[in-house]
Amino acid sequence: MENKAFETKKDYILRRLREKILAGEYAPGDRLKTRQLAEEFGTSEIPVREAINQLASTGLVSITPHVGATASLISSRDLEEIFQIRTALESLAIRLATPALTDQDLDELDRMAHELEEAVAQNAPPEQLNALNRRLHMAIYQHSGNRRLIQGIEELWNHAGRYPGPLTGSDDSTRRSIEEHRAILDSLRDRDANTAAVLTEAHKSRAMRGILQRVRDMEQQQKHS
Repeated sequence: MENKAFETKKDYILRRLREKILAGEYAPGDRLKTRQLAEEFGTSEIPVREAINQLASTGLVSITPHVGATASLISSRDLEEIFQIRTALESLAIRLATPALTDQDLDELDRMAHELEEAVAQNAPPEQLNALNRRLHMAIYQHSGNRRLIQGIEELWNHAGRYPGPLTGSDDSTRRSIEEHRAILDSLRDRDANTAAVLTEAHKSRAMRGILQRVRDMEQQQKHS
């Protein structure tokens, strides 16, 4: 069993299960069978149960009497709550980051934005576009100087990773996102923290509306399947 020196068996299993759920290897509603997982990880069932219980406390796993543990179902309500918090935290992060950015930092952000724009022009898959989008945003927030704030955004972004991403390809919504990125970067160049925060909030709110509609459509399909 792969392990790290500082990890207990429970911590290792917790980390791997979390990664698998967020990556979609366990789809929403899939059973998490304790005995099967214990065999997979080469351990007893006790650390598996402990890991599952901890994941349940974060909302990634649901435990139902007489059924057991399953990867949590996709919920538009959960996603809406995540985005509401993310919008507030990311607006704060960019407000804090703006005065700390150097010209060299801004040049690097421009390079990242251009790389994303090139990927869109080349019809790259949504997975690649959304990875580049996340990298650009987090590169800005890293300059906020607030470690806990960054960790909170990362954690919420990880949870939202189970849902459709905001960039789907060469459509109007994706092109709008690219334009919004450029407006945000221009405000950073101007060292205008307030405008950067307002633009970020609008950018996140628009993305949330689009993703929520897709998730609600998925919920309706699940109801009628």
